[in-house]
Amino acid sequence: MIRIAQPRDAAFIRALWLRDDNRAFLDPPAEGQIEEAIAGGDLLLWIEDGEPEGFALIVEWMPRVLGLREFAVSRPGLGHPFLNALLAEVFTTRRAHRLGLDCTADNSRALRFFESAGFQREGVWRECWQRPGGDWVDCIFLAMLEREWQTRRPRPPLAAPVRSS
Repeated sequence: MIRIAQPRDAAFIRALWLRDDNRAFLDPPAEGQIEEAIAGGDLLLWIEDGEPEGFALIVEWMPRVLGLREFAVSRPGLGHPFLNALLAEVFTTRRAHRLGLDCTADNSRALRFFESAGFQREGVWRECWQRPGGDWVDCIFLAMLEREWQTRRPRPPLAAPVRSS
C-alpha cells in the first residue's frame, strides 16, 4: 500500500536514505529537506504489513510534469510493487502527463529496473552528478508518459464468455 508520509515517518526515511547501500546513488538530504517534502505531500511511503518499507520523493517540474527525485526500498522484492503503486498515484491521483527521473550511468541495476517498468531512455547528462568521494559521473535521463503507463499497467482478467445453450 502507498501513503503520503507523515512527520512521524521522518526518522525511517532519513535512515533508509542514508543507509550504506543507498549512499552511492542518492544525494544526502539537505537540512530540513525531508520535513519540507513531508509537509508538501511530496514524500510517499510503501507500507507492507503496517510498516514503512520504502519511500519516493516526487517533485513538480512543470504543471503535470513530475520528477521522481529519490526512490528506495528497505529490502529486495519490494521495488516493483512500490513502483507500480507509485505510477498509479502519479498518473491517476496527481494527473501527471509525464514522470521523469535520472540515474547514474553506472547503476545498471536501477537502469534495468526502471526500463523493465516501461521508462524510456531520453538522453545522457555528461558528468551531471558528483559522488560524495568527488568523482563526477554521467546520468541517464528516463521518462514515462501517461499513455505509455496506460498501455502497460496490469488489467483485471476478463470474465469467461457467456455461452448460450
